[in-house]
Order: sequence, then C-alpha cells, then structure tokens
Amino acid sequence: MATQPDFFLYDRIGRLAAVIEVRNRRRTSSQWAAELRRNLLADFEAYRGAPFFLLATPERLYLWKDAPTDLVEDSPPVLPDYEVDARPLFSPYLGRSGWKLEEIHRPTFELIVLSWLWDLIRQARDASELVELEESGLRDAAKDGRIFDPVAA
Repeated sequence: MATQPDFFLYDRIGRLAAVIEVRNRRRTSSQWAAELRRNLLADFEAYRGAPFFLLATPERLYLWKDAPTDLVEDSPPVLPDYEVDARPLFSPYLGRSGWKLEEIHRPTFELIVLSWLWDLIRQARDASELVELEESGLRDAAKDGRIFDPVAA
C-alpha cells in the first residue's frame, strides 16, 4: 500500500485544497470507499489536513468535504458527501484509442485522473457534467490551482 496520496491539489493561493487517491478498482461502494478512507487516515499523516478528500475509481468518484480526519481508535467510517458516476467524466480521455475504462491498468488510469484534474483546474470542461462537484465547492477550490504529484517530484 502506498504511504502517500497519489496527488495533492492546491488552490490558487497555495493552500492545500484536496488529497486525491486513485484506485483502479471496479464495483466499489460508498461503504468500501469510507472504509478505505478511514484506514488511510488512520495509518498515514499525509492523508489529513485538506478540506476535500477525493477517491477516484474508473466507475465512481467519492468526495468528502470537511469530514473529520482526526480519528480515534475504532472510529466508524464516514460515508462520502458526494458520489458521482465517473465514467462520463473519464471516458472522453480515452479518445480514439479504442480502449474502455474497464480494460485499462493503473498507470493509464492515473494519467486519466491527472488529465481530468488539470482540466478541472483550468475549468476546461463544461460545468454541467460536474453538478455534484460544483455544489461541493471542489470546482471553485481547484480553479487556477496546481497539482502536486509526489511520485514525479
């Protein structure tokens, strides 16, 4: 298991806005996502301190906003505040490759998520497809921000 998030998203003035975890797993549930988040928060300090926690899978985006990150022993998992069908968001990034989200491997999926995050920062995609993310405030937090990839650093 990784010891740090896949990406950090900073807002336009340099404050940590979101921690992003990427999992190339199918048939997930909000309960699975909540348990994974709880375990990451319990084991690794790097997952704490951001107003948003985003877990991306090829089928679902799970988003927590201002959810508690200081856990006590045996803390129950906190369900995501928002759950979004990710397929319409990520499928366009496959372009004319002929690949399907169900067929790609983790490194490819990470690149797709990274591309989507850059588009979110630049506000390059139509906001109507991001209703839940618009309501959450993530889109505003990301606008003109930057992404930090700990692996690339």
